Amino acid sequence: MYDMENFHSQRVTNIFQTIFDMRNLYMGATLLFFLSSCDPVSDMEANIENLTTQTLTVEFVSSIADLSKTLEIKPNEIELFQEGFDVGGTFLEPSLVEYDSVVVMDQQQQVLRVYKENDNGKNIYNVTEYWMGSEPSKRFFKYEYEINTQDIE
Repeated sequence: MYDMENFHSQRVTNIFQTIFDMRNLYMGATLLFFLSSCDPVSDMEANIENLTTQTLTVEFVSSIADLSKTLEIKPNEIELFQEGFDVGGTFLEPSLVEYDSVVVMDQQQQVLRVYKENDNGKNIYNVTEYWMGSEPSKRFFKYEYEINTQDIE
């Protein structure tokens, strides 16, 4: 009546299929768990815009030589100053703590303005007050500092 060998073979195949399906389900659930438990990543971009009629050199001076950087910004152009990311954070902003001063010069290397951390008035170090910040997409922060003719006169 019944073919016991075929029945037994079919049953073993079904058991292996069930085990395989359960393993796939377990792997999928594990992957979903890891993806959903990851910390969010925030990205940040900070730019400096030259709104003057002359090319400016902006030197970020640090006592640690490797940290110093120089930007050359043509009139009415924007240059990337800093970019970064943070895992687990939900907010980022530019940081200038590693710089002793920020020096703005013209093409002849004549110093037009020196910013220090505790200077009064418009100050590149004061991110919350003088940098324009936006969040164009979730956890992506964009900042811009403008250098006007009045800033360097």
